[in-house]
Amino acid sequence: MAQKFRDNAVSELIAVVLLLGVLVVGVGIIMVTITSQPLPDEVPNINVLIGNTSSTVLIKHNGGDPLQEGDFSVVVDGITLPNSAATITGGDGAWPCVVGETLQYPVATVPHRVAIMYTGGGGSVLLKSASLTGEIRTGGPDTPAGPGVTPPTGNITLSFDDQDELDAWVVDQFVEQLESNSIYLYQNVLSQSDVWGNNGFFNFTISKANSYLELTVNNIGETPDRISFSIGDTVSIKLANSEMRFFAIGNGGWHTFATDVSIYKNNVRMANSKGKVYSYIVGGRLYGFNEFDSSVDITTKSGPSNPLHTELYINNTPLINSTWTKPITLTNVQPAKPTLLILDISKNDPNYIVGIADTITGIT
Repeated sequence: MAQKFRDNAVSELIAVVLLLGVLVVGVGIIMVTITSQPLPDEVPNINVLIGNTSSTVLIKHNGGDPLQEGDFSVVVDGITLPNSAATITGGDGAWPCVVGETLQYPVATVPHRVAIMYTGGGGSVLLKSASLTGEIRTGGPDTPAGPGVTPPTGNITLSFDDQDELDAWVVDQFVEQLESNSIYLYQNVLSQSDVWGNNGFFNFTISKANSYLELTVNNIGETPDRISFSIGDTVSIKLANSEMRFFAIGNGGWHTFATDVSIYKNNVRMANSKGKVYSYIVGGRLYGFNEFDSSVDITTKSGPSNPLHTELYINNTPLINSTWTKPITLTNVQPAKPTLLILDISKNDPNYIVGIADTITGIT
Protein backbone atom coordinates (compact mmCIF):
# COMPACT_ATOMS: atom_id res chain seq x y z
CA MET A 1 0.00 0.00 0.00
CA ALA A 2 2.85 2.39 0.84
CA GLN A 3 4.47 1.61 -2.52
CA LYS A 4 1.26 2.58 -4.32
CA PHE A 5 1.13 6.00 -2.58
CA ARG A 6 4.77 6.63 -3.50
CA ASP A 7 4.08 5.79 -7.16
CA ASN A 8 1.11 8.16 -7.20
CA ALA A 9 3.19 10.95 -5.66
CA VAL A 10 5.92 10.50 -8.28
CA SER A 11 3.34 10.52 -11.08
CA GLU A 12 1.78 13.75 -9.79
CA LEU A 13 5.22 15.37 -9.47
CA ILE A 14 6.12 14.42 -13.05
CA ALA A 15 2.79 15.83 -14.29
CA VAL A 16 3.39 19.16 -12.53
CA VAL A 17 6.91 19.40 -13.96
CA LEU A 18 5.67 18.67 -17.47
CA LEU A 19 2.86 21.23 -17.09
CA LEU A 20 5.31 23.88 -15.95
CA GLY A 21 7.53 23.06 -18.90
CA VAL A 22 4.67 23.50 -21.34
CA LEU A 23 3.70 26.78 -19.65
CA VAL A 24 7.25 28.15 -19.87
CA VAL A 25 7.52 27.20 -23.54
CA GLY A 26 4.11 28.80 -24.23
CA VAL A 27 5.06 32.05 -22.50
CA GLY A 28 8.32 32.07 -24.41
CA ILE A 29 6.50 31.70 -27.72
CA ILE A 30 4.11 34.54 -26.79
CA MET A 31 6.99 36.81 -25.73
CA VAL A 32 8.89 36.09 -28.96
CA THR A 33 5.75 36.84 -30.95
CA ILE A 34 5.13 40.14 -29.12
CA THR A 35 8.71 41.38 -29.06
CA SER A 36 9.28 40.45 -32.69
CA GLN A 37 6.53 42.85 -33.84
CA PRO A 38 8.16 45.92 -35.45
CA LEU A 39 7.84 49.06 -33.37
CA PRO A 40 6.25 52.00 -35.19
CA ASP A 41 8.41 54.88 -36.28
CA GLU A 42 7.97 58.23 -34.57
CA VAL A 43 4.21 58.74 -34.57
CA PRO A 44 3.14 61.94 -36.36
CA ASN A 45 1.59 64.69 -34.29
CA ILE A 46 -1.56 65.90 -36.03
CA ASN A 47 -4.70 67.87 -35.27
CA VAL A 48 -7.64 67.00 -37.52
CA LEU A 49 -11.36 67.71 -37.63
CA ILE A 50 -13.63 64.85 -38.70
CA GLY A 51 -17.02 65.40 -40.29
CA ASN A 52 -19.34 63.83 -42.81
CA THR A 53 -22.10 64.19 -45.34
CA SER A 54 -24.42 61.33 -46.26
CA SER A 55 -21.89 60.01 -48.80
CA THR A 56 -18.52 61.43 -47.73
CA VAL A 57 -16.14 61.36 -44.78
CA LEU A 58 -14.33 64.69 -44.38
CA ILE A 59 -10.99 65.02 -42.58
CA LYS A 60 -9.68 68.58 -42.25
CA HIS A 61 -5.95 68.85 -41.47
CA ASN A 62 -5.93 71.53 -38.79
CA GLY A 63 -2.30 71.44 -37.67
CA GLY A 64 0.82 69.35 -37.13
CA ASP A 65 2.76 66.96 -39.35
CA PRO A 66 1.83 66.17 -42.98
CA LEU A 67 -0.19 63.00 -43.65
CA GLN A 68 1.69 60.78 -46.11
CA GLU A 69 -0.45 58.54 -48.32
CA GLY A 70 1.23 55.28 -47.33
CA ASP A 71 1.61 55.99 -43.61
CA PHE A 72 -1.96 55.91 -42.35
CA SER A 73 -5.35 54.36 -42.94
CA VAL A 74 -8.91 55.55 -42.39
CA VAL A 75 -11.29 52.99 -40.90
CA VAL A 76 -15.01 53.72 -41.14
CA ASP A 77 -17.38 51.43 -39.25
CA GLY A 78 -14.75 48.67 -39.33
CA ILE A 79 -13.94 49.01 -43.05
CA THR A 80 -10.57 50.39 -44.18
CA LEU A 81 -10.94 52.98 -46.94
CA PRO A 82 -8.24 53.09 -49.63
CA ASN A 83 -6.27 56.34 -49.63
CA SER A 84 -6.20 56.12 -53.42
CA ALA A 85 -9.94 56.91 -53.38
CA ALA A 86 -9.47 60.13 -51.38
CA THR A 87 -9.73 63.59 -52.92
CA ILE A 88 -7.62 66.39 -51.43
CA THR A 89 -9.14 69.89 -51.51
CA GLY A 90 -7.90 73.22 -50.22
CA GLY A 91 -4.42 73.01 -51.74
CA ASP A 92 -2.59 71.53 -54.71
CA GLY A 93 -4.61 68.30 -54.60
CA ALA A 94 -1.53 66.10 -54.19
CA TRP A 95 -0.08 64.04 -51.34
CA PRO A 96 0.96 64.63 -48.61
CA CYS A 97 -2.10 66.23 -47.02
CA VAL A 98 -0.94 69.34 -45.15
CA VAL A 99 -2.42 71.99 -42.87
CA GLY A 100 -5.47 73.67 -44.38
CA GLU A 101 -6.32 70.82 -46.76
CA THR A 102 -9.30 68.46 -46.47
CA LEU A 103 -9.41 64.75 -47.31
CA GLN A 104 -12.71 63.55 -48.77
CA TYR A 105 -13.47 59.80 -48.81
CA PRO A 106 -16.58 58.50 -50.60
CA VAL A 107 -18.70 56.05 -48.57
CA ALA A 108 -21.72 53.95 -49.50
CA THR A 109 -23.71 54.62 -46.32
CA VAL A 110 -23.88 57.32 -43.66
CA PRO A 111 -20.80 56.80 -41.43
CA HIS A 112 -21.03 56.39 -37.67
CA ARG A 113 -17.49 55.79 -36.42
CA VAL A 114 -14.22 56.99 -37.97
CA ALA A 115 -10.69 56.09 -36.86
CA ILE A 116 -7.37 57.28 -38.29
CA MET A 117 -4.59 54.73 -37.78
CA TYR A 118 -0.86 55.33 -38.23
CA THR A 119 0.74 52.35 -40.02
CA GLY A 120 4.04 53.84 -41.13
CA GLY A 121 6.29 51.74 -38.87
CA GLY A 122 4.77 48.33 -39.49
CA GLY A 123 2.69 48.53 -36.32
CA SER A 124 -0.64 50.28 -35.91
CA VAL A 125 -1.29 53.31 -33.67
CA LEU A 126 -4.57 55.17 -33.27
CA LEU A 127 -4.10 58.85 -34.17
CA LYS A 128 -7.66 60.12 -33.96
CA SER A 129 -11.20 58.82 -33.74
CA ALA A 130 -14.68 60.30 -33.76
CA SER A 131 -18.24 59.13 -33.31
CA LEU A 132 -20.58 60.77 -35.81
CA THR A 133 -24.29 61.28 -35.39
CA GLY A 134 -25.25 59.00 -38.26
CA GLU A 135 -27.45 61.70 -39.74
CA ILE A 136 -26.98 65.05 -41.40
CA ARG A 137 -27.78 67.98 -39.12
CA THR A 138 -29.82 70.73 -40.68
CA GLY A 139 -28.11 74.09 -40.56
CA GLY A 140 -24.79 72.67 -39.38
CA PRO A 141 -21.51 74.57 -39.83
CA ASP A 142 -19.83 74.73 -43.21
CA THR A 143 -16.98 72.40 -43.99
CA PRO A 144 -13.63 74.01 -43.15
CA ALA A 145 -11.85 74.74 -46.42
CA GLY A 146 -8.83 76.61 -47.65
CA PRO A 147 -9.01 80.06 -49.28
CA GLY A 148 -10.77 80.01 -52.62
CA VAL A 149 -12.15 76.49 -52.15
CA THR A 150 -15.88 75.83 -52.34
CA PRO A 151 -16.99 73.44 -49.57
CA PRO A 152 -19.07 70.40 -50.52
CA THR A 153 -22.75 71.16 -50.95
CA GLY A 154 -25.32 69.92 -48.46
CA ASN A 155 -25.45 69.92 -44.69
CA ILE A 156 -22.67 68.25 -42.74
CA THR A 157 -21.74 67.11 -39.26
CA LEU A 158 -18.48 68.04 -37.54
CA SER A 159 -17.11 66.09 -34.59
CA PHE A 160 -14.60 67.31 -31.98
CA ASP A 161 -12.69 65.28 -29.41
CA ASP A 162 -13.02 67.90 -26.68
CA GLN A 163 -14.04 71.47 -25.92
CA ASP A 164 -10.53 72.81 -26.55
CA GLU A 165 -10.60 71.46 -30.10
CA LEU A 166 -14.03 73.00 -30.71
CA ASP A 167 -12.88 76.35 -29.30
CA ALA A 168 -9.78 76.31 -31.52
CA TRP A 169 -11.90 75.63 -34.61
CA VAL A 170 -14.31 78.46 -33.78
CA VAL A 171 -11.43 80.91 -33.27
CA ASP A 172 -9.80 79.81 -36.54
CA GLN A 173 -13.02 80.35 -38.49
CA PHE A 174 -13.61 83.74 -36.85
CA VAL A 175 -10.08 84.96 -37.57
CA GLU A 176 -10.16 83.64 -41.14
CA GLN A 177 -13.35 85.54 -41.91
CA LEU A 178 -12.17 88.67 -40.10
CA GLU A 179 -8.86 88.75 -41.95
CA SER A 180 -10.62 88.54 -45.31
CA ASN A 181 -12.94 91.53 -44.76
CA SER A 182 -11.92 94.12 -42.18
CA ILE A 183 -10.29 97.49 -41.61
CA TYR A 184 -7.99 98.30 -38.71
CA LEU A 185 -7.10 101.99 -38.35
CA TYR A 186 -5.05 103.36 -35.44
CA GLN A 187 -3.76 106.86 -34.81
CA ASN A 188 -1.69 108.20 -31.93
CA VAL A 189 -3.74 111.17 -30.73
CA LEU A 190 -1.47 113.80 -29.17
CA SER A 191 -4.02 116.42 -28.09
CA GLN A 192 -7.74 117.05 -27.84
CA SER A 193 -7.67 118.72 -31.25
CA ASP A 194 -6.47 115.42 -32.78
CA VAL A 195 -9.60 113.47 -31.78
CA TRP A 196 -11.28 112.06 -34.88
CA GLY A 197 -14.21 113.95 -36.29
CA ASN A 198 -17.42 111.94 -36.61
CA ASN A 199 -21.01 112.36 -37.69
CA GLY A 200 -24.01 110.12 -38.33
CA PHE A 201 -26.23 107.41 -36.81
CA PHE A 202 -25.80 103.86 -35.53
CA ASN A 203 -29.18 102.10 -35.81
CA PHE A 204 -30.14 98.61 -34.63
CA THR A 205 -33.05 96.54 -33.30
CA ILE A 206 -32.92 94.79 -29.91
CA SER A 207 -33.18 91.00 -30.31
CA LYS A 208 -32.56 89.74 -26.75
CA ALA A 209 -34.21 90.53 -23.43
CA ASN A 210 -32.52 92.27 -20.48
CA SER A 211 -30.62 94.69 -22.73
CA TYR A 212 -30.10 98.11 -21.16
CA LEU A 213 -28.13 101.37 -21.24
CA GLU A 214 -27.12 103.62 -18.34
CA LEU A 215 -27.79 107.25 -19.31
CA THR A 216 -27.22 110.70 -17.81
CA VAL A 217 -28.01 114.24 -18.88
CA ASN A 218 -24.59 115.83 -18.31
CA ASN A 219 -22.46 113.10 -16.65
CA ILE A 220 -21.37 115.46 -13.84
CA GLY A 221 -22.08 113.94 -10.44
CA GLU A 222 -25.22 112.21 -11.70
CA THR A 223 -26.51 108.80 -10.78
CA PRO A 224 -27.28 107.21 -14.15
CA ASP A 225 -30.77 106.07 -15.10
CA ARG A 226 -30.89 102.44 -16.16
CA ILE A 227 -33.07 102.21 -19.26
CA SER A 228 -34.23 98.73 -20.26
CA PHE A 229 -35.18 97.69 -23.77
CA SER A 230 -37.66 95.10 -25.00
CA ILE A 231 -37.19 92.74 -27.91
CA GLY A 232 -38.14 94.63 -31.07
CA ASP A 233 -37.23 98.10 -29.77
CA THR A 234 -35.26 100.18 -32.25
CA VAL A 235 -32.31 102.14 -30.90
CA SER A 236 -30.43 104.96 -32.61
CA ILE A 237 -27.29 106.72 -31.39
CA LYS A 238 -26.42 109.95 -33.19
CA LEU A 239 -22.82 111.14 -33.19
CA ALA A 240 -21.80 114.74 -33.90
CA ASN A 241 -18.08 115.11 -33.14
CA SER A 242 -18.76 112.94 -30.11
CA GLU A 243 -16.58 110.70 -28.01
CA MET A 244 -17.47 107.03 -28.12
CA ARG A 245 -16.16 103.65 -27.02
CA PHE A 246 -18.11 100.78 -28.48
CA PHE A 247 -17.25 97.08 -28.37
CA ALA A 248 -19.68 94.81 -30.22
CA ILE A 249 -19.15 91.13 -30.99
CA GLY A 250 -21.50 88.34 -31.97
CA ASN A 251 -24.51 90.64 -32.54
CA GLY A 252 -24.22 92.05 -29.05
CA GLY A 253 -22.86 95.24 -27.50
CA TRP A 254 -20.53 94.27 -24.66
CA HIS A 255 -19.41 97.79 -23.78
CA THR A 256 -20.86 101.17 -24.69
CA PHE A 257 -19.70 104.63 -23.58
CA ALA A 258 -20.40 107.93 -25.31
CA THR A 259 -20.52 111.67 -24.65
CA ASP A 260 -22.31 114.42 -26.56
CA VAL A 261 -24.63 112.01 -28.35
CA SER A 262 -28.37 111.82 -28.96
CA ILE A 263 -30.12 108.55 -28.06
CA TYR A 264 -33.42 107.50 -29.61
CA LYS A 265 -35.78 104.66 -28.68
CA ASN A 266 -38.41 103.75 -31.28
CA ASN A 267 -37.66 107.06 -33.08
CA VAL A 268 -38.26 109.17 -29.95
CA ARG A 269 -35.34 111.01 -28.36
CA MET A 270 -34.81 109.70 -24.86
CA ALA A 271 -35.19 112.02 -21.85
CA ASN A 272 -35.43 111.68 -18.08
CA SER A 273 -38.56 112.09 -15.97
CA LYS A 274 -38.09 115.88 -15.97
CA GLY A 275 -37.97 116.04 -19.75
CA LYS A 276 -34.22 116.69 -20.00
CA VAL A 277 -32.66 114.77 -22.87
CA TYR A 278 -29.88 112.30 -22.26
CA SER A 279 -26.50 113.13 -23.83
CA TYR A 280 -24.22 110.59 -22.13
CA ILE A 281 -24.03 106.80 -22.18
CA VAL A 282 -22.00 105.77 -19.14
CA GLY A 283 -22.45 102.00 -19.42
CA GLY A 284 -24.81 99.19 -20.28
CA ARG A 285 -25.07 95.87 -22.06
CA LEU A 286 -26.90 95.09 -25.29
CA TYR A 287 -27.28 91.33 -25.13
CA GLY A 288 -28.43 91.02 -28.71
CA PHE A 289 -29.29 93.17 -31.70
CA ASN A 290 -29.88 92.78 -35.41
CA GLU A 291 -30.62 94.95 -38.45
CA PHE A 292 -27.49 96.97 -37.67
CA ASP A 293 -27.21 99.98 -39.97
CA SER A 294 -24.82 102.90 -40.02
CA SER A 295 -24.44 106.30 -41.62
CA VAL A 296 -21.46 107.21 -39.41
CA ASP A 297 -18.49 108.87 -41.13
CA ILE A 298 -15.11 109.26 -39.43
CA THR A 299 -12.33 111.67 -40.45
CA THR A 300 -8.88 111.76 -38.86
CA LYS A 301 -7.15 115.05 -37.99
CA SER A 302 -3.81 114.16 -39.57
CA GLY A 303 -2.61 116.65 -42.17
CA PRO A 304 0.44 118.45 -43.61
CA SER A 305 0.72 120.66 -40.52
CA ASN A 306 -0.36 117.92 -38.10
CA PRO A 307 1.54 114.67 -38.81
CA LEU A 308 0.35 111.74 -36.69
CA HIS A 309 1.64 108.19 -36.37
CA THR A 310 -0.88 106.02 -38.20
CA GLU A 311 -1.39 102.30 -38.74
CA LEU A 312 -3.81 100.96 -41.34
CA TYR A 313 -4.54 97.33 -42.22
CA ILE A 314 -7.14 96.31 -44.79
CA ASN A 315 -7.96 92.59 -44.94
CA ASN A 316 -4.93 91.97 -42.70
CA THR A 317 -2.61 93.64 -45.23
CA PRO A 318 -0.53 96.55 -43.83
CA LEU A 319 -0.90 99.70 -45.93
CA ILE A 320 0.32 102.41 -43.52
CA ASN A 321 2.67 102.21 -40.56
CA SER A 322 4.29 105.61 -40.40
CA THR A 323 3.71 109.28 -39.71
CA TRP A 324 0.78 110.32 -41.92
CA THR A 325 0.09 113.82 -43.23
CA LYS A 326 -3.31 113.36 -44.89
CA PRO A 327 -6.79 113.19 -43.38
CA ILE A 328 -8.35 109.72 -43.73
CA THR A 329 -12.11 109.40 -44.10
CA LEU A 330 -14.23 106.27 -43.57
CA THR A 331 -17.87 106.35 -44.66
CA ASN A 332 -20.71 104.22 -43.26
CA VAL A 333 -18.68 102.47 -40.56
CA GLN A 334 -20.11 99.06 -39.61
CA PRO A 335 -19.08 95.84 -37.83
CA ALA A 336 -16.68 93.58 -39.69
CA LYS A 337 -18.02 90.14 -40.48
CA PRO A 338 -18.69 88.10 -38.45
CA THR A 339 -20.04 90.94 -36.28
CA LEU A 340 -17.06 92.67 -34.72
CA LEU A 341 -16.83 96.42 -34.12
CA ILE A 342 -14.26 98.00 -31.83
CA LEU A 343 -14.39 101.78 -31.82
CA ASP A 344 -12.49 104.17 -29.56
CA ILE A 345 -12.80 107.89 -30.25
CA SER A 346 -11.67 109.62 -27.07
CA LYS A 347 -9.56 112.55 -25.91
CA ASN A 348 -6.94 110.88 -23.77
CA ASP A 349 -6.25 107.67 -25.68
CA PRO A 350 -5.15 106.64 -29.16
CA ASN A 351 -8.11 106.52 -31.54
CA TYR A 352 -8.74 103.27 -33.39
CA ILE A 353 -11.37 101.19 -35.12
CA VAL A 354 -11.75 97.56 -36.16
CA GLY A 355 -14.67 97.18 -38.56
CA ILE A 356 -15.55 97.82 -42.17
CA ALA A 357 -16.62 100.86 -44.17
CA ASP A 358 -18.26 101.50 -47.51
CA THR A 359 -15.35 103.68 -48.66
CA ILE A 360 -12.00 104.87 -47.32
CA THR A 361 -10.09 107.84 -48.75
CA GLY A 362 -6.82 109.64 -48.01
CA ILE A 363 -4.64 106.52 -47.88
CA THR A 364 -2.58 107.09 -51.04
